[in-house]
Amino acid sequence: MTDRLPSEAAACLNRLAEDRFGVPAAEISPLAGDASDRTYVRLYHPGGGTPSSVGMILAAPFGDGELPFVNVQAHFSAIGVPVPEIYAADPRAGVLLLEDGGSRSLEDVWSAGGWEAARAYYEESIGIIACLQASPRSREGAIALDYGFDAALFVRELHMTRRYAFEELLGMSAPEADFATPFAALAEELCAMPYALTHRDFHSRNLMTGGPGKDSGRLLVLDFQDARMGPLTYDLASLVYDSYVSLPEENRRALIEKYWQDSDARNRFANRTAFRRALALTALQRNLKAIGTFAYQKTGRGNLRYIRHIPSAAAHARRHLAALSGLENFAARLEPYICAMEEVN
Repeated sequence: MTDRLPSEAAACLNRLAEDRFGVPAAEISPLAGDASDRTYVRLYHPGGGTPSSVGMILAAPFGDGELPFVNVQAHFSAIGVPVPEIYAADPRAGVLLLEDGGSRSLEDVWSAGGWEAARAYYEESIGIIACLQASPRSREGAIALDYGFDAALFVRELHMTRRYAFEELLGMSAPEADFATPFAALAEELCAMPYALTHRDFHSRNLMTGGPGKDSGRLLVLDFQDARMGPLTYDLASLVYDSYVSLPEENRRALIEKYWQDSDARNRFANRTAFRRALALTALQRNLKAIGTFAYQKTGRGNLRYIRHIPSAAAHARRHLAALSGLENFAARLEPYICAMEEVN
């Protein structure tokens, strides 16, 4: 057990595990967290029917029916998206006991074996995106269907990048007024796209492929609590222009084509040209937003885990700008910052 895990949370999780599996946890180990204030641990309880589970520890208690994670988990499970089962929860303690998806992410599979090892999982991921987008758009109580990306949110995310990446991380001047017009124009074009249900953070680190004692052929989707309605190409952009995995262009094209063939995109865009522009625009905003998140983790929280991924995200942003007609002035304004971000280490 680790000193970072409050004793009350450990005791609560151990109680939930014993109630569920009939045996106490033999060990509780910390897991690497995400860019949030949640803490995760793995509980080992051999002889309890399943060898391990995962504990989520929130920063504060929550009331019944108030936690987006629980609401979205129920909705995703109902529409066929593979998400961890919630075994038990103690809202007053702010903890949940979850199905363990193993320790091997899609990023890990790619790093160990490249495209041949990861291909089937990537293709399954495209199917999950299509499943999300084909799901009914009305379901009572499903909060992910009740709100979505709007221009104000897109602009806030972009200004986060301006502030934390351009100014605080790079130490460069980046006046808000210089970016107000291009950020607003990008947000407006994004909001004019066809919308569908999105995961919002659909990338290789949030797709688990199993581990010891798990079915390694089954993907499990994590970090879904911020799901909402958004541009049709948003999750696809997150996956194929991932900051953590540099897919070769031919593999990226194959996945994009599979999405085009297997999803409803062909019926919702006027043509492939409109689809390609939408993908580039959503990927541009997504990669810029990721840069801001990574920079904030260092400058605002002292977390160095994500900083090494900024050059990859910056290279993606450069690629998107080069492919988008009508954004030449925006590209010129961003150029010095992109050059500097490509050198961050």
